[in-house]
Amino acid sequence: MIAETVRQLGPWSWLIGGVVLLALELLIPGNVIVWFGVAAMLTGGLALATDFGWQAELIVFIVLAVVLAIVGRRYFARQVSSDRPFLNERARRLVGGTVILGEPIADGHGRVRIDDTTWRVVGPDLPSGTRVRISGADGTVLSVEKAE
Repeated sequence: MIAETVRQLGPWSWLIGGVVLLALELLIPGNVIVWFGVAAMLTGGLALATDFGWQAELIVFIVLAVVLAIVGRRYFARQVSSDRPFLNERARRLVGGTVILGEPIADGHGRVRIDDTTWRVVGPDLPSGTRVRISGADGTVLSVEKAE
């Protein structure tokens, strides 16, 4: 039944399929399906202008889809530079800053309060009230050393 409908629509089936794929890209974002949709629409346009068999149309679609996906991913996958590179990595943003220990570091482990968050810290044993510099971050644990 579907094959008969595709046969009756002829080249228009490529255009309809392209529109369906582009609509799917809206529902499933990822910048992948769009290239298959564009390839289907280009194949449909070529099929309207020429009289290729379905085998040649399928080969044209596959070649266009692969080329467009590779070129599109390379073009749109550029790294975006930002003035805030650690925006979503809060612990790494804290590296280099200095804070005052609210609780002592005992046996290499302690806690420090920064703004509204309490962070686990590792470093040398130090009493509370000591000024420390954050030297690194591993997940949600900050490495600290005594500030000078």
